[in-house]
Amino acid sequence: MTEVNLAELEAWYLKQLQERFKREHKLLGKIYTKISEEVAQAKNSLKAWRNHTPDSDGENLDEKTKKIMDRFIESVLNSLDELEIPTVHTSISYDACQKFNDGVKKVYMTYNAQGKKTMRRFYKEFKLEIKEIDLHLRKIGNYNQKINKFILKNYQDGKEAEQLIKRIPLLNNNIERLATTKKKLDELEDTFKSMKENLQRKEAELEQLNEDPDLQEFQKIEHELELLKRDFRENLKFSKAFKKMKKSLEKGTITLRDISEYDLKPYLKDPVSEILKEGPKIPHLRQLLIKTRILLEDERDYLQLKSDLKNRIIENINEIVSNNALEDDIRKILELMEKKEKIQNKMKSKGLESQRNDLKEKISIATLDLEHFENDVSRYRRDYSELLKKVKNDREELQNAIKVETDKDIKIKVIIPS
Repeated sequence: MTEVNLAELEAWYLKQLQERFKREHKLLGKIYTKISEEVAQAKNSLKAWRNHTPDSDGENLDEKTKKIMDRFIESVLNSLDELEIPTVHTSISYDACQKFNDGVKKVYMTYNAQGKKTMRRFYKEFKLEIKEIDLHLRKIGNYNQKINKFILKNYQDGKEAEQLIKRIPLLNNNIERLATTKKKLDELEDTFKSMKENLQRKEAELEQLNEDPDLQEFQKIEHELELLKRDFRENLKFSKAFKKMKKSLEKGTITLRDISEYDLKPYLKDPVSEILKEGPKIPHLRQLLIKTRILLEDERDYLQLKSDLKNRIIENINEIVSNNALEDDIRKILELMEKKEKIQNKMKSKGLESQRNDLKEKISIATLDLEHFENDVSRYRRDYSELLKKVKNDREELQNAIKVETDKDIKIKVIIPS
């Protein structure tokens, strides 16, 4: 197996093709040599024509016609100068032949298009020169036709083999992209690591802060309050009756003395807070519940609740109104809230609360930033992985294709960033 550096692959492969198609290149080279000679003669003839005087006995060309003729000659000369003639030693290839063919077409286009417009003005005076140029261009065209026929008949394998050359810069470009992507990925991963370590430090600071006895007591009370309030809320079964009453009052289907939908609204929005504000005796709520019970027990069934639900609500109201079912719970919650406030004030004096809140906010922001940044890192990892796979596949396919064309096993040496 032959190892070839990617940077040297094109030159190596071209050398293999030159050897394989040596006979074809030699034949094409001979034709192009004749074309080179013919082009040189055509250019010399054009230059001689430009400096020549009319060969008739008539008057010289007027100044305007002379300028038109000079422009015509210059245009044809320029188109001949632009011809890139392949040579057997450097550049015979299908693409080079096609490029030359396009150049010949341009020469003919220039000569015919401009000649058609202007040649009649000076043909009589320079017909020998014009015939000479016609002869050179016909010969160039004939040689070019020979080349085209030869390529069509005998160089299709060469054409296919040369197409592989175009895949070499594509592979190189993808490797460069891979290196750029890897560099960016490494930078992102370093940043991601720093961000993660920063978040972990803040979490460790918060954990250490949470070990403070006052803070632990505060968190314990917070948790206990949360449970008590949850259970307390579940005991407020009258809420469904209040909802029905509020809707009926808004629609005007019922009217109650000293009660409006605005009296009920606070108990529906945040019943626990509203009840705690009233205190253990809940005087306002008690009055509302008594009137609600009267409404529920009325045979006219104003609220139209299901029988079992209505009975549960009446039972709940009786427990609250007659047996003071909420009083003990309200006292417990209020006592805990008072205790929480005292500890909170103590924490404030020590700066614990502000430190804790500050850390929690920073952790929240850092966590969100880390999640977003991780998405960017993941995207670059995916891009790198896909591009790496493509580079490996492209290299493998190119190696196999080169083997088909050269009958040689090769390994393309590339530096793949990993």
